[in-house]
Amino acid sequence: MTTLTTRSHTHTPTLRQVRPALWRVLRSDGSLAGYIEGAEPARFEARRLVASTRQVVGLGHFASIDDAMSCFR
Repeated sequence: MTTLTTRSHTHTPTLRQVRPALWRVLRSDGSLAGYIEGAEPARFEARRLVASTRQVVGLGHFASIDDAMSCFR
């Protein structure tokens, strides 16, 4: 399992690898913010968890994992 934190911001989310191409995005308090999935080389899909409805909403496809992470800041 791999844990990544990108850039040093106060509210920077943390990535926790679930499978080879799937990461959980965790808020600074440890709660689940969403997921990032690597579909192909250099293509990442960001999905946000809507806690009140327990649904996952697609946020878009990105060229890098850092770009996908920017949706969660």
